[in-house]
Amino acid sequence: MLLRTLGGLELEDSNFGRLKPLLLLTYLLVEGPCERRHLAELFWPDNADALNSLSVTLTRLRKGVPGAVEADEVRAWARIENDLDDLKAALAARDYARVIALYKGPFLEGLYLPDWSAELEEWVYAQREHIARQVRQAYLALAEQEAARNHFERATKLAEQAYQLRSAPALEPEDLLRLYPLLLAGNSFLLAEVRREAEGLGLRLEQRPEEARAQLRRVLVGRERELQALRSLAPGQWAWVRAGAGMGKSALLRALSGQYLQGRTGLPYATLEPLLGRALGQDEEALLRALSQSKGPLLLDGWERADPESRQLLVRLRGSGRSPAVIVASREPPALEPDLLLELLPLTPEALRDFPGAFEQTGGLPVLVEAYLREEPLETALEARLAILSSLAREVFLTLALLEEPDLVLVRRALGLGAPRMAEALEELTTAALIEPSGRVRARRTALDYLEGQPSLQATLSLKLARQRSGLEAFPLYQRARLLWEESDLPGIEQAYLAWAKELLRRGFPQKAAEVLEEAPASPEVRLLRARALERSGAFRQALAEVEPLPQRPEVLALKGKLLHRLGHPEEAREASERALEGGVEARAEALNTLGLLARVRGDFATALDYFNRSAALFLTLGDQLRWAGALNNVAMTRFEMGQEAEEAFREALEVVQDNAALKARIYLNLGRIYEKQHAFAKAIAVYLDCARLAEDSQIMSTAARAWNNLGVIYHQQSLSEQAREAYEKALRLAQQSGETVVQAMVLGNISELSDNPAALEEAIRLLEAAGHTAASEGYKAQLALVRARSDVKGQT
Repeated sequence: MLLRTLGGLELEDSNFGRLKPLLLLTYLLVEGPCERRHLAELFWPDNADALNSLSVTLTRLRKGVPGAVEADEVRAWARIENDLDDLKAALAARDYARVIALYKGPFLEGLYLPDWSAELEEWVYAQREHIARQVRQAYLALAEQEAARNHFERATKLAEQAYQLRSAPALEPEDLLRLYPLLLAGNSFLLAEVRREAEGLGLRLEQRPEEARAQLRRVLVGRERELQALRSLAPGQWAWVRAGAGMGKSALLRALSGQYLQGRTGLPYATLEPLLGRALGQDEEALLRALSQSKGPLLLDGWERADPESRQLLVRLRGSGRSPAVIVASREPPALEPDLLLELLPLTPEALRDFPGAFEQTGGLPVLVEAYLREEPLETALEARLAILSSLAREVFLTLALLEEPDLVLVRRALGLGAPRMAEALEELTTAALIEPSGRVRARRTALDYLEGQPSLQATLSLKLARQRSGLEAFPLYQRARLLWEESDLPGIEQAYLAWAKELLRRGFPQKAAEVLEEAPASPEVRLLRARALERSGAFRQALAEVEPLPQRPEVLALKGKLLHRLGHPEEAREASERALEGGVEARAEALNTLGLLARVRGDFATALDYFNRSAALFLTLGDQLRWAGALNNVAMTRFEMGQEAEEAFREALEVVQDNAALKARIYLNLGRIYEKQHAFAKAIAVYLDCARLAEDSQIMSTAARAWNNLGVIYHQQSLSEQAREAYEKALRLAQQSGETVVQAMVLGNISELSDNPAALEEAIRLLEAAGHTAASEGYKAQLALVRARSDVKGQT
């Protein structure tokens, strides 16, 4: 059962409807345990035996609403689910949308008891006003949140509902001042009425709509503790709020009730002029008396900007002991001893928990939080914040932002700063809370986005940093600075690009490595590594085009032999590989691996196995685990072709490659062939699918093409024609991208067999003959005769 008190009085899911007992139950829920005598006098003031009437009513409640009310000889109390507790919980949680949803109308609306006492009736009306006042505050708070996000139409509608809330008491002056901008921002029909009400209280509302919107856009979140502390100041007490620009000092002061003053230079007492009024022109004692009689608290925003005479008078006011509460906001340390000193820090993740993503995007910097909540570009807000920094601090901040991890020594060297200048910049940035003590930049992602819009500045700072670094660490910086490369930078740039590309190859992303090296200075070493990356991604023709112009050194010949083999030129491949054997360990290892592949194609498995074992031993000597794993993969496949146990060799190769997607894909391709020959088709399909996924992720199109072709063969054998056709078509597209002739011919041959289409097989034969694969083309010619015969039979039927 639920006791509803908002919008009426009823007990849900119950037939109990006596109003006076339910009112008693409500009273006990609101006020807590009460003495029986007090309850009797309040509810039955004219009854000669009021205590007996109370007892009868309590008995009725116990019977009609079991467990709702309890009593002893002295007191009574209540426990039951009710909407007021839900409303209080929503208010405490500042869940203003829920408050509004729960409020179904005025407290005990429509309730009338002919025999209730004036005191009880007054209690009902007081509670009704109190609850309506709290709900109105919720409407206003929700309206301000909407306005802060530039949703002025919604904000105005909520403000109108707040003003028109039934049973709410008359608006206090501070509520009118809070309400008016919300109505003005959306041009409410209630403006004239609210202005008249304000004039009746001696308030002049002369704000313009654009001013109201600007005021409402100021967002204040996460400062509840500071607000509570400042609101608790007693008359005569002083508070000093210190923080750098953009930390929300002004927003904090504007959220308080009091006389708001902005620090102003110019004529004497320019800052205090709104308070001194007619006293201006009199002696200082008269001014001090006028100031001490001001209604507080006084809210001075910007002590450092205030004119000297105003500051001097305020210092005297502090010493007089007869002043209103004064709250000063300043970038500077306190100019006098305050009763409360608040240092505003960036907002914490906890303070921003109600705004998902806000802390991650803003680092808790209030100026960025405001922009985030208003859905405005953070880079623009950051730019405005950086504009008030010194040029030195701005340069240090943006240079730090370019680094994944802060390195103050590196930044100092890159910018050519002496220790005093660097310390000066760091102090300014720390005071502004733009960096942490370690040098880590707050809201780094936003800082990088800002730099993206300043390409010249980004390149300049990146180049300064890159010149102080080398290898992998230098690469991202050199890449950002490529518009400003100079001749003297080229050796460092080349080494950085080579280091990055080698790391990409190690991790199994050859296509990305090739793309990176396309930007690098075109030295022989860069071209050779790019050719290697293209080869590993299956782009054999492009790779060969890269190595052709290079001096024919053994390491170049070794790669060239591998490429010629892939492109179907076995004799040229053998010649280049044999010449490469005259080179160093790396060239010999690669050449031996290619010679092994050529031997395996000829069916000379014993020779192939010898070549592969020697290649594996050399790659192991070099410490090149990935190419060692590739050679082990070839050893395993050759052993299988020879009828030997091979799975152990494949497992060894997989352990070596670990998470290298490209090599894992090649091993899976061979493992799939083994499962296929063992007629373990379910295993083969699973392995081929993994192989295709890994190869495509690594952009190794030739391996992906072979995997899809083999899948097509299995589907064809299982009479799954549609799946087979889809697999072949995908294989053909990938093979065409890689430029591997043999794979293209293989796929075309399979498509021909699937569809009994001689034309596809004829194209395969042309490809093989053009590439010099005579033996393979002869085999396909025999197959072509069978396909033509089947086609002729179909045509006759």
